[in-house]
Amino acid sequence: MHLDVNQSSDPARGLLKENVAQRLREEILAARIAPGEKIVEGKWAREYGVAQISVREALNILAAQGFVTKGHGRSARVLKLERADIIHIYQVRGVLEGLAARLIAEDKLAVDDLELAFDEIRHAIGTGDLRQVIGSVQRFHMLMLEKPRNSVLREHGRRLLVPLYAFTLMKAVVKKLDTSPWGRQLRLHRLIIDVLQQGNAHLAEETLIHVTNLFLHAALEVWAQ
Repeated sequence: MHLDVNQSSDPARGLLKENVAQRLREEILAARIAPGEKIVEGKWAREYGVAQISVREALNILAAQGFVTKGHGRSARVLKLERADIIHIYQVRGVLEGLAARLIAEDKLAVDDLELAFDEIRHAIGTGDLRQVIGSVQRFHMLMLEKPRNSVLREHGRRLLVPLYAFTLMKAVVKKLDTSPWGRQLRLHRLIIDVLQQGNAHLAEETLIHVTNLFLHAALEVWAQ
């Protein structure tokens, strides 16, 4: 049966592309489509019994989620980050999150939302849900980048964090990691909130740069296993 019969209905079409995106995401997380591999729309349209446009729309969803890269006029490929890419991302991320921390401390912004996000991380670690842990850690850091209401900071931060955490999930699932590496980082997330609450802008910025460097070393250590 062809799944695209009701494509004229927007709700049905929306559900279809979300379903295709979810199935392709599971193919990526299971490494059945390898990092750097081209995703041929026609092949997966035939595989899933859908129209090629549904696969294309699903790939747009996965690109927004960071799992897929799509250059202008080029085929989609599964995200692939080398060790040097990871290092460079964390270096710039440290600067951006440091800036966000400085602005938050300067303006004495409330961090209640970060407290809630921290509780989500802790709860996910406690339940052993790896996907939920990585998702909640990403939300914590995106909240911090969004808090100063600087659209340039938010956008550049998102461009770094979304693919970074997508790749983190890909690596963690393939390596069958448990949540313990993130459990060991809970104290660092607690430290971030505590230093923001102190209101010392310089200290907040320097702390975030330092903490991000610790996150980098932890990531490289885990992925080298």
